[in-house]
Amino acid sequence: MDDGVDPVDDDVPSMARTFDFMLGGSENTPVDREFTEAALDVFPGMPELCRDLRTFSRAVVAHLARHGVDQFLELGSGLPTVRPVHEVAAAAGARPRVVYVDVEERTVRHARRLVEDVDGVAVVRGDVGDAAGILADPDVRATIDLTRPVAVLALGVLHYVGMDVAERSVHAIRDATTPGSALALSAMTDAGRPDITDWVTYAHQGLSYPPELREPEVMTPWLSGWELVPPGWVSAPDWTADGTDVPGPGQARSGHWGVLATRI
Repeated sequence: MDDGVDPVDDDVPSMARTFDFMLGGSENTPVDREFTEAALDVFPGMPELCRDLRTFSRAVVAHLARHGVDQFLELGSGLPTVRPVHEVAAAAGARPRVVYVDVEERTVRHARRLVEDVDGVAVVRGDVGDAAGILADPDVRATIDLTRPVAVLALGVLHYVGMDVAERSVHAIRDATTPGSALALSAMTDAGRPDITDWVTYAHQGLSYPPELREPEVMTPWLSGWELVPPGWVSAPDWTADGTDVPGPGQARSGHWGVLATRI
């Protein structure tokens, strides 16, 4: 229930607002910026990593929208700021219906305020570890028709849950969606970016969460029932819709790797 308190008025750092700050957004507070500056002393590459993830998201959403997909479900969405999914899809020609999902109540309330006047966009609270529950949520079903293709984005979020939980979530998405749907995943890896281990071992103290690094090969077997779109797993900011001119594993410049797959 909304108690009427402005969700931005908070003296505790927020992961979602910190991400917004690193993207160059304005939906953040001094305490978020202070936390970011402290984190950058440990891992200076964090803003670049955030931008890499958003570059991949935009490329995938624009590609799917141009090919007729007009429904999107973003898990672990944070705040819909700095050219979010619904804006990118609309710019690519879709009349999108979008559901943003986040587990943190204050982030959900903040996000709802940001999109309250946007038609076809909803924000729900849900845990990526319970993808089946999210897909059965009445508010999700009221916005997205799961008898039609939907694109599910799980970017920068599954590495915060255990292997078994993440795999179950991917299978739940497969089981709840129709052929022609799409799934975009990302994995944080130290392949080519050993400095990422500094962030994993950082004393997060409950203000953020250490990711679990995974090689793309570990996640590929989860994608039974899906067909990988060329070029398959690739350094996230280097993903292209035509699958060309992407660096090999030895040339990866990002600690985020991403993949797009379609439901068969």
